[in-house]
Amino acid sequence: LALLFMVLIAVVFAGLGTVIGSRLQNMQGFQLIMNFLVMPIFFLSGALYPLSNLPAGLAAVTRVDPLTYGIDGLRGAFIGAGHFGAATDASVLSAVAVLFLTLGAWAFSRIQI
Repeated sequence: LALLFMVLIAVVFAGLGTVIGSRLQNMQGFQLIMNFLVMPIFFLSGALYPLSNLPAGLAAVTRVDPLTYGIDGLRGAFIGAGHFGAATDASVLSAVAVLFLTLGAWAFSRIQI
């Protein structure tokens, strides 16, 4: 089960990287945007603190973060203490993976060199 969540997280971020990378002109811009995007995604994911202790406004923001569901799924698989449930985590990650891969394929097909 943990391997499933690791693969889904990798696919989500590969799709996100493809979407962003295909829209930029140089590597410096890609690295800058990824740093400003990945760090908030990581800090809002609940990897460093429990989601149950967050204020209501911040808890709502974490539910939009796809990594939240990946971390929750991994936590549930490793120690049995998931917040949302494995089915919810896998469903959300799968839907986001399909969305990002579709957008990434579309954006990549429109690249003009």
